[in-house]
Amino acid sequence: MATADRNVAPPRTRPWLLPGVILAAGLVLRLLEYLRKDSLWGDEAMLALNVATRSFHELTRPLDLAQIASVPFLWAERLMISLFGVNEWALRAAPLIAGCVLCFAVIVVARRILAPDEALVALVLVAFSQMLIRYTAEFKPYGLDALLAVCLVGAAAGLIGRMHHGRSWGVLAAAGTIAVLCSLASVFVCLGVIVALAVHALRSNRANLLPRIGLMGLAWAIPFAVGYAELYQRESNAPYMRAFWEGAFIAPGSPYFSARLSIASAELSRAIYPGMALLGLGMVTVLLLLLGGIALWRRNQAPHALLLLVPGLAPIVASTFGLYPIAARLMLFSAPLFLMVAAVGIMVVGRAVHARIGRVPTRWVTALLVLPAVITSLAYAMQERDEQMRPLVQLLDQRWGQGDPVYVYHRVVPAWLFYSTNWAAPNLRQLAWAMTVSGPGGLGHENGPTRGPRPAGEGRGLAYELEDHKVLLGASSGVQARPLFGYRPRRPDKGWAFNEIQRMRAAANPRIWMILGNASHAGLDLERDLALEVIDQGGRVLSQDFIQDGALYQLEFPSGAP
Repeated sequence: MATADRNVAPPRTRPWLLPGVILAAGLVLRLLEYLRKDSLWGDEAMLALNVATRSFHELTRPLDLAQIASVPFLWAERLMISLFGVNEWALRAAPLIAGCVLCFAVIVVARRILAPDEALVALVLVAFSQMLIRYTAEFKPYGLDALLAVCLVGAAAGLIGRMHHGRSWGVLAAAGTIAVLCSLASVFVCLGVIVALAVHALRSNRANLLPRIGLMGLAWAIPFAVGYAELYQRESNAPYMRAFWEGAFIAPGSPYFSARLSIASAELSRAIYPGMALLGLGMVTVLLLLLGGIALWRRNQAPHALLLLVPGLAPIVASTFGLYPIAARLMLFSAPLFLMVAAVGIMVVGRAVHARIGRVPTRWVTALLVLPAVITSLAYAMQERDEQMRPLVQLLDQRWGQGDPVYVYHRVVPAWLFYSTNWAAPNLRQLAWAMTVSGPGGLGHENGPTRGPRPAGEGRGLAYELEDHKVLLGASSGVQARPLFGYRPRRPDKGWAFNEIQRMRAAANPRIWMILGNASHAGLDLERDLALEVIDQGGRVLSQDFIQDGALYQLEFPSGAP
């Protein structure tokens, strides 16, 4: 029997199995999100128009339509559409790659800093983060920001503990330089790295390294400052951008300060742990971060705690001086770093509960605290998306007759321009004009402020020819969306609907198509205003089709002129 026992092979462990399953699940969720091929929504379309209408050299100039993105990101996207055409697949490929690589980077970096079980929890939180999944399949740079933040922190963590290693200094210096060139948010991560290294040098009696750390910080600050001054400052400080984001700053003494704090807290919670935010448990996320930070500090990992927390806390401080708006997408770069700290907090709670109630295993508590991430990510995968402009344009192409005009509601003009343009032979001059009138300060700005009572005939010049069709671009209604303030005013400017229907009636032959989208947000019903005005001016609806948050109407007026 003893001989038989000696011949029995010990059970084989597979430490890679569970992380592999979690990684695979995170990658599948991201790939499924990409394969949905949803239409570009407003912000995506505005950025896409910039990339599709400019050369590589022209992308080094400030962008139109109030868009901001790093030049390397824009160049990568320009290369993709040069190779694969102007379409969603090409534009969203780079964010997809960044989102998938992020999952691998998190487990690698987390294992450098955290205990194995904590690193596994961090991987779960990142792999199933609804916000990180969302921006894997959106043509925006926020997913890349998160990846670069994790990579930079990983390079810094590799240096901590072996400050004498020259190659590690070189790797970190290169990583920081790449990050500040490719991600505007990386300046906060660089700050966290400098603070963490300085604290580690002082705690380990290596004060002689402080000048080297300072020089590295300066080497990162210079390219960021030059890029900001030359490319990004004009747009970030433009009147529209300052007015739009004004409610997202949390400067003490500013109007509605308590409301600002509440909204900023909700946005932070949604960026860091969307599952808890959707359940209204944002304070649980704060508690987990607090417990995780304290645990790291107590086990002599103060530099690591600073490395993970400072990048996310610095924008909050900047916001108090009116320098950085707090919004979920703008804070997404810090989410993987915060989630590593939260993972430590989750394990602290799990062990504490098990210590008090021995019958409750630590893994049960851990599973309960990560469950919101899993549930919300799966629910998001099954959720229908708004603003599907591509199928609306395809439907219009199938139905409109020769010479039929079309009216495009102002809030969807950027998406309309993207999907109605023949990118094999685009009319760049016409697109440039349309982007100007639908951008900040333009008569048809997609999010223009109120202009008061509208003069008769306003908007007559907002028209162009598309093949044999006349296109009327909508004039802005005056209902503007802004963080904190919501939609102000709640009703369109007096005379707006009347003028818009007058324009449609004048262009009709006697029929005209009307394409709407994003018309019923926050209880607003601007579509109803237009429909009532159609009736008041003797028109009627011949057909109507609805696709998600958009609609296609065919209208008829008794005569082509008012």
